[in-house]
Amino acid sequence: MTKKTPQGLGDLVSRLAQTNVELWHEEDKAREPEDAGVARAKRQIDLLNQRRNDLIEAIDDQFLQNSLSSPRKRGSRIGFPPARE
Repeated sequence: MTKKTPQGLGDLVSRLAQTNVELWHEEDKAREPEDAGVARAKRQIDLLNQRRNDLIEAIDDQFLQNSLSSPRKRGSRIGFPPARE
């Protein structure tokens, strides 16, 4: 049975923070002198970077969806105050 992961903005940001921590630890491993360990770390860094990119895209999508579904004053733009009339 697969567990459904919530996709709220807070959950996505939390998962991004956790991924960043994991990425930093793998980057430390990639600086070790042993070549085999560096190669393993580099492969893991690639996977974590992809996860991070996917999460950033999901955050962008969620933010945009939330912004478009919230009521706005006439003439307002997403991320900007309403235009002066």
